[in-house]
Amino acid sequence: MVKKSTRYPFIAFVITGLTLTAWCAAASAQSPSDNASSVAEAARRAREQKKNSAKPARTLTNDDLPAAPAPGANAAVEPGSPAATDENAVSATGEGSSASAHAASDERSKQEKAENAAKLEHARKELAQAQSELDVMQRKLILDSDSYYSKTDFASDKEGKAALDAEAQQINDKNLAVKALKAKVADLEALLGETSTSPADKDQPQP
Repeated sequence: MVKKSTRYPFIAFVITGLTLTAWCAAASAQSPSDNASSVAEAARRAREQKKNSAKPARTLTNDDLPAAPAPGANAAVEPGSPAATDENAVSATGEGSSASAHAASDERSKQEKAENAAKLEHARKELAQAQSELDVMQRKLILDSDSYYSKTDFASDKEGKAALDAEAQQINDKNLAVKALKAKVADLEALLGETSTSPADKDQPQP
């Protein structure tokens, strides 16, 4: 009875050992394949890492950069760009300044022409008045001369002779004034591009 109870544990031990042996065999059979796969994967990674580490990093140099435009080179300016806008603004400002200067010059020319026209009108009036006065003085001298020389004793009339001489001097001075006024009128007419419209351009004859 004792022997039978001892045999059962032994059999169980043997069965357990066989089971462990079979499991270990199966694990051993699968392990080489897994190990081989792991070794191949590690080798592949090592090759890739070596390949990446062997490739040197590229360093940028001046030759790799695009060439800068030469100083003074005329670059095309696209319409609507800030440079084009600034250029248009400067051009518009220059044209506006030129137009303003031209308008100011025209205004000064008109003002000077108006002033010279007023001077010409005044000089013509002075000339006409001087010529009228000269004509009166010359007529008076003629009448006074006839009266003086009609006397039988005119040679002894010293006061009459002095009066005639004074009138002649006044006529001479008036002739000089008329000549000056004529020259003034001629200069103003030439400046304004007008022709002479004075009533008498020739000097009155001396008596």
